[in-house]
Amino acid sequence: MASGVSNNSKTITSDEYFQNFCVEILTRHYFIRSAAVADHVGHLMATACRRGLAPLMTQEESSRAAAQAAIRAATRNKFKSKIGELKFSLSRYEKLVRATIPIKNGEKTKFLLLLTFDSEAEADSIILKRILPCVAENQDYFLQ
Repeated sequence: MASGVSNNSKTITSDEYFQNFCVEILTRHYFIRSAAVADHVGHLMATACRRGLAPLMTQEESSRAAAQAAIRAATRNKFKSKIGELKFSLSRYEKLVRATIPIKNGEKTKFLLLLTFDSEAEADSIILKRILPCVAENQDYFLQ
């Protein structure tokens, strides 16, 4: 999925690319419940959920959660000089695990990858071994 071109040589739109990317993320591990791409202010651009999954939040609640994730990601930059660059953040709840992965262009966050996992997931390991490599493979498209 590393290119922005389909098999018939037509360039796909950003919305299609982001949607395909979310679907690709879901294939990376069976504990991933959902994947979404949001812009730097938290506006959802694409989402995908695991087949047969009953969402725990409405679309409106998910949109609000994305905006809040963007605000939290922006405030974490305050301590970067002391503790280093944020790779991702995790929150573990009773019913699921949420993760926010910034996709940066230099110093500036351009997009956020928002994930949810089943509560029993070892989300840290899944992100490090399966998700971050996928983001890196697609970095050029996100940052064009």
